Amino acid sequence: MPVCLPIPATWPDRVWRLSKALLLGVVVTASTAAQADNDTVLRFDTPVQIDGDARFDRDSPLQPSASSFRVREANTLSSDSGQRWALVTLENSDSGKRILQNNYLVAEFANGERRHATGLEGAFAPGEQQRKMVFFGYHRFPILRIFTAQ
Repeated sequence: MPVCLPIPATWPDRVWRLSKALLLGVVVTASTAAQADNDTVLRFDTPVQIDGDARFDRDSPLQPSASSFRVREANTLSSDSGQRWALVTLENSDSGKRILQNNYLVAEFANGERRHATGLEGAFAPGEQQRKMVFFGYHRFPILRIFTAQ
């Protein structure tokens, strides 16, 4: 005669615990992935008003090259991973067409270091204004100001 083994009444409870554990693992993995994506999300920085012409004690000699471009407006953005960007409105104040170059725009950081923009391009008609997203690399300190030679 065949022997029948009783099925423990706790079997569904074990399956339920296993399902909860798997579900919890999926949720933790998904939230970790979402957290990693947040490190690269850009957020507008709080504007800082700096009065006067005081210089840093270790002023950087980096200056923008002479150009006919003028910064009309600049708003800085950053990510938790240290990316530093700016949304800049530039104006060609000359009477001729001009080509934008990286060395025409400089960012000054909160520690006094300065950097040229990267990946900057575009042509401007006389008197034309354009808005550009400008990348200044990765930096520990936020951008204090952005300027041209004008």
